[in-house]
Amino acid sequence: MSYKYYEGNWGEMRARAKLQWDKISYDELEQTRGNFDELADIIQERYGLDREDAMSQVEDFFSRY
Repeated sequence: MSYKYYEGNWGEMRARAKLQWDKISYDELEQTRGNFDELADIIQERYGLDREDAMSQVEDFFSRY
């Protein structure tokens, strides 16, 4: 993906991300501040996915909003 950070309202997006990835805490989501790579790292760890699948989920999530 050509961008690394979500440049919208991260507070609102963080709440939506929490609904999608309930194994990730609000604090962890806040620490990423919309950084795609950091969010994918956490998703990969919590859900046991490979890097490509985790990044695909992140890209799909942000493409919807």
